[in-house]
Amino acid sequence: MIRFADFDLDPAALRICRGGAGLDASPQTVEVLAFLIENRERTVGRSELLDRFWPRSGTGGDAALNTCIRRIRSLLGDDADTPRFVQTRPRSGYRFIGTIDADDPEAGPERPAAGGRRPIAAGAVLTALAIGGAVWAQGAMFPTRHRIAIEPVKGLCEYVLFPHFNAGLRESFIAETSRRLPANYSVAANGQKADLHARVSVRQTQQRTTVVVTLAEDGSDRVLWSGQFAAPTDMQDYVPLQGRLARSMATDLARAVGTAS
Repeated sequence: MIRFADFDLDPAALRICRGGAGLDASPQTVEVLAFLIENRERTVGRSELLDRFWPRSGTGGDAALNTCIRRIRSLLGDDADTPRFVQTRPRSGYRFIGTIDADDPEAGPERPAAGGRRPIAAGAVLTALAIGGAVWAQGAMFPTRHRIAIEPVKGLCEYVLFPHFNAGLRESFIAETSRRLPANYSVAANGQKADLHARVSVRQTQQRTTVVVTLAEDGSDRVLWSGQFAAPTDMQDYVPLQGRLARSMATDLARAVGTAS
């Protein structure tokens, strides 16, 4: 967990919170911000960001990067002229200039005072043990019984508007689904055996993007649930579209398996 000001950023889940409340941010926006934070000791060049996050986007990559930086600043309440977090280095790139409270995943919200370690009260230890026991008991009562493999997104168009749209949609779908599934379901890691498969197809025109998600049993291919999702296509910046579709897809999928449990 990365903590700065009143923000908590989880690089693994690609999620950011402010004051404990989750913020509406696309996974890619959070990922770019996390990358800037992780490399805060230097200025990250525009070409490096384009190569990493928008490969093969051509001239559209510059516009996508500009939009992403604007979204990051809006998310953080930052100002380009008097930045507190993301500073623009003219003709160079961007640098995160905020103060990190804790960027070690093992670090707690408080750090020891200078000159020694902070003593841990016996009550805190007992509380931690009690919480750990409760978590273990819950895991024993509600074991993970089902794994869902989210397959690569299949494009059903004769032409491709955005070369990496489908891959980005799948990543967003995985992130959103992982947060919403009931306790006895989980998303299968790549190569991990799964008893359920989520198959996603995309049809896209300059006016509209339509996604169909089908959940089927492994082996029998029996369809357990299917849903269709559509939204206007944004030719200038498709990242917010990926986020909106992924959230709707994940919400309905989680509701469907929750009803079946």
